[in-house]
Amino acid sequence: MTRAALIALAVVVAGLVALSLLPDRRPDLPDATIVLGDARVLLLPTADPEAVWTFAAPEARFDPDAESTELLGVEDGARTVNGVVDFTLRAERLVIDRRDDLVTERLEAHLVADGWDVLMEGRTGRNVLVRQDQGRFEVPHVEISGDGIGDSVYQDMRISFDFTDFSAGGPGTVGTSAFVTDVAPR
Repeated sequence: MTRAALIALAVVVAGLVALSLLPDRRPDLPDATIVLGDARVLLLPTADPEAVWTFAAPEARFDPDAESTELLGVEDGARTVNGVVDFTLRAERLVIDRRDDLVTERLEAHLVADGWDVLMEGRTGRNVLVRQDQGRFEVPHVEISGDGIGDSVYQDMRISFDFTDFSAGGPGTVGTSAFVTDVAPR
């Protein structure tokens, strides 16, 4: 009886070893990323319920694992509040993360009401971040131009979406502004 049990055990162990040496038969899972061409994306951020963001991009990639959407070549983006466009935007590459925040290396915005052009750029490994929960842009480098503001350059700027509340700088940063006035000298 002991001999039969040992033989049965040896057969089971040999079978398990043989099974472990067989090639893996599980199918390769396809990439879960969903890619869309000529995409129109609508973003209704939970943290900013009055706003509707729209984007048109030649390519959009949704990654369900990361819960993020990457838009490539955004030429026609806008933020609308209560039916009024407050600014338009363009970006070569823009990521919408799981918190509905926008992340990009470079964002070109146009403030419709003021007629200002705003160039926002990342620097030293930091990207431009659009924080929905705080209603602001966090930008390493900003250039603003337009009527009434002239040409301005700021570092490490935090700007509210309506551009009424902002702060810039910190130790070692420089901000410059050049204004043109219509007042004639006396």
